[in-house]
Amino acid sequence: MLLQRAQWPHTPGDIVKALDGVWGVVGAVGENGNLFRLERSLKAPTTYTFIEYKGQDETNILSQETFEPEHRIELLKRFAKELGFNPEAIVSYAE
Repeated sequence: MLLQRAQWPHTPGDIVKALDGVWGVVGAVGENGNLFRLERSLKAPTTYTFIEYKGQDETNILSQETFEPEHRIELLKRFAKELGFNPEAIVSYAE
């Protein structure tokens, strides 16, 4: 069975576009080798969920946190940092 994934983000702008896009999800392998996913709820009320998986095994959740919309920029920075991007670079794309 072929497993297809969305393209990984290559820039901080890609992270914001994916999260704000139709599906409201962005995921990638971080510098520590774990898979990270940031999701936006598709129905009101809007919430954001930050998930870390052990390695690339999506059945082994290390942490999962849900946040209100006012924490969006903080979550984008955190996600960017886990992937090795400059977290401050996200701000110009996210506002």
